[in-house]
Amino acid sequence: MKVRSALAQMLKKSLYESLNADMLERIAQDVIEDYDLRARTGFPPNIPMQGQTAALRIVDDVVAEDRFLHLVERLARLDREGFMGRAYRVSGLREICKCVASEGYLWDAETGRFMEDPRIKRTQNWGRVVAGEELRFSLLRIDIVKNSRLVKVHGEELARGLYDDLRGLLARAVERRSGRIWSLEGDGALAAFLYGHSTTSSVLAGMSLLHELYIYNRASNRIGEPLRVRAAVHTGPIRYLADIGEMLKQETCREAIEAESRWTPPEALSITPAVAGTLDRVILDRFRPNAEVGGRALVYSVEAGMA
Repeated sequence: MKVRSALAQMLKKSLYESLNADMLERIAQDVIEDYDLRARTGFPPNIPMQGQTAALRIVDDVVAEDRFLHLVERLARLDREGFMGRAYRVSGLREICKCVASEGYLWDAETGRFMEDPRIKRTQNWGRVVAGEELRFSLLRIDIVKNSRLVKVHGEELARGLYDDLRGLLARAVERRSGRIWSLEGDGALAAFLYGHSTTSSVLAGMSLLHELYIYNRASNRIGEPLRVRAAVHTGPIRYLADIGEMLKQETCREAIEAESRWTPPEALSITPAVAGTLDRVILDRFRPNAEVGGRALVYSVEAGMA
């Protein structure tokens, strides 16, 4: 998030009016790992530090390290819950939150976080994940079955129109569940989910896409044969990088691609064991073991689900 000078100054004032230097450092340590206020300011440990000095440095540091939203969220939790049985009231918090909202963010009460307002912008890092930060993502991998044959038989122009249709269906399935499309190349795509129940969201997005394609192939398809895909969901740790291509080389991304290419039959969605263990039984019961891959994945298809 790009932080305007006026908003940074507002937060500084709020901090030194609300908390002393020791408490400010504790809060900062929840936002920036291993944060050492005295090391950053050069203050010797035997000299008391004023809250204003601490607040000015902490806000400058969280802005520099792209952690501004994280600090505001931590203050909101402090204001709501207190700390170690003691109540704290953060001065000006409501106005600060209003200013954050005016920058294109919505408060998500379920997660206690600010999220991008999708009506304004959708970025690949949700406007808040920091490069180098390792988090657990859920991934939805999509691949078009026999892409080369489609191009050869129907021509590049018609195939391009089909791919555009598929991208539209995928974008709706992913973004309505707060996911982001990380990679969209020719016959394949990779979407990521992070907040809330990310595995459930990624699985529901994959199921939705299969259902939308089922209808599309019977009502809107222009080539006289089904547009078929394979889809897979996997979850695991990923270190977020600004270079998406480099990030896709990480193990979790490669495992998602492998699950799609090796474990998933055409016109189906597979989930890995890492995903299956997180799902509600109502969703999990719609999947069946894929005997062809030795139980490595569970599989869902529209027609099997309708049977």
